[in-house]
Amino acid sequence: MNIKTKLYILFSLLALLGTVILYVLEFQWFQNYLGAKKLVLGAILAGLAVGILLGYLLRKKAKEQVEKMQLWAVCIILPVLLMPLFASLANRLFAEQPKPTKFEFWEEKAYLMSRFGQIKGERPEPSGFYVFVIKNGEMVRLESEKPVFPNAQKGDSVELLVRNGLFGVEFVDW
Repeated sequence: MNIKTKLYILFSLLALLGTVILYVLEFQWFQNYLGAKKLVLGAILAGLAVGILLGYLLRKKAKEQVEKMQLWAVCIILPVLLMPLFASLANRLFAEQPKPTKFEFWEEKAYLMSRFGQIKGERPEPSGFYVFVIKNGEMVRLESEKPVFPNAQKGDSVELLVRNGLFGVEFVDW
């Protein structure tokens, strides 16, 4: 194996590792989008369009049928998998300044996540809190590391800082 091939393999592994790390870090933001489905579905459709265009442009590079199938698979699958990450990053990083937005409070619940289970008799601290609010008649579940509205009652009007993203998808900025 020559040095060029080794560098290509190393770069590919680093790119894969970097992508996994970015996705893991971005998942916490997906929890606080007000319309994450719209963002993800739009990104998947955009990735599909990019993949089809890329496959069409590169189709002459493959000579055999198996190579053509591999080329089309890579050209379609990679953009479809990567586009939601890039869309979320762009939406969030190029967002407007946060503005206070009114919501109707529904409930706040603590949750516990443990990879190894609980020890009998132990009273563990909550891992985080789900905050349920209503905006425009639709219930939204948000996630927070600490209680946001400890004294709020169901039906109270509460205010959260909301940022409008680059693609028009809003998210709560804790």
